[in-house]
Amino acid sequence: MRRGEIWTIQPLNHPKPRPALIVSVDPWNSSAPDVVLVPLTTRPGPSRPPVQHPQLKRASYAKCGAISAIPKEHLKQRLGILSDQAMSQVIVELRRVLGI
Repeated sequence: MRRGEIWTIQPLNHPKPRPALIVSVDPWNSSAPDVVLVPLTTRPGPSRPPVQHPQLKRASYAKCGAISAIPKEHLKQRLGILSDQAMSQVIVELRRVLGI
């Protein structure tokens, strides 16, 4: 599990698997029991930069206002990795949302 990877996850409070983007740093990902992620949505909106990948069936957006941590066992299938440019846009929006 690496920063920038897109995974299908089983959310803690949702019965249906969803795509999400890992945003936690790799040292954390390799040692912690959980990962920090941003869910992906098909609805555009504020602080939702576009996320494109061939494995995503529809136009998707990183929901930067919905950051969460989940146990690694809730990661179900790796779909791929986001481009550096797209990841940079996500980081900009995360900083905006968090005020850092």
